[in-house]
Amino acid sequence: MISVLFCSRVKDNPDSNVKRLLDSAVACVAPEDRDKIEFLIKYDEDDDQRPPDSFFETYPLSIRTFVWSRGEGRHYLHHAQEYLFTQRDPRSRFLIMTADDFRFTRPGFVSEIMNIKDEFCILGLNRPPIEAWAGRYEKDEAIRQWVVSFGGLSPVISTRLIEVCQNFGWQSNVDSWLMGLSVVLYDMYAIVIWRAMERFYERGGGPGLGDTPTYNNMELTGMHGPDNRYWFELIRRQARNLYLNMQHGTDLRPLGWGPRRLWRKLRSQPLENLPDRLWRRVLRDFRFAS
Repeated sequence: MISVLFCSRVKDNPDSNVKRLLDSAVACVAPEDRDKIEFLIKYDEDDDQRPPDSFFETYPLSIRTFVWSRGEGRHYLHHAQEYLFTQRDPRSRFLIMTADDFRFTRPGFVSEIMNIKDEFCILGLNRPPIEAWAGRYEKDEAIRQWVVSFGGLSPVISTRLIEVCQNFGWQSNVDSWLMGLSVVLYDMYAIVIWRAMERFYERGGGPGLGDTPTYNNMELTGMHGPDNRYWFELIRRQARNLYLNMQHGTDLRPLGWGPRRLWRKLRSQPLENLPDRLWRRVLRDFRFAS
């Protein structure tokens, strides 16, 4: 299943066109695939021009809307997206992070995405030159290049990637976070999880609001940031989590006792502690068995 997540604001936003987006979904998603896609849309509480529930009920699609306060508007997007993620259908394997000024243009994209077996992947209409920024991705001139290399588009992300990373970054732009994660993952482990796919949507609105004042010194845009360089350390931790899950699998059950795990356990503490550790393990197993 695919979950389409986005925030929509009609009031004071001439680019907003949810009807066009949903109409294009009906046109491009075959009837037999309509149970494989859902839409989760967040509206602002003060948006008195948002469509009524009756509008969404006319569509042969699963559409759920959520309404709460505006917060900081655009700079608040990642908080809303993280909440929408937790409300998705648990069967969902992919996310489309879009906006209300997009529309779908090519039939068959749902089955095409669902046929991808990779647990960790990012799909885009272009594959950025991720390798070009290895070893220099923290320099400002490099940041200004890789942060916009994906373009003003919408990424498709495997849900497992978000489960492992636990969030959508620390700034409003999901695409800038994904680019940072991607260049760090390659720099540390020589792994690229991007895949290119044929264009299946286009954007109908303008370039967006750009930089606006915010409390968040982690914000990263095409023009500046992040002012707080701890952003990079957090991204490196996420890249390491991804790598470890790729290496050892994402099953939540305990790892089996192979030679490598046994060796890591032995090295985790001084060898002189080994007899006491083994004795405590025997006592614990005995208590559990009795």
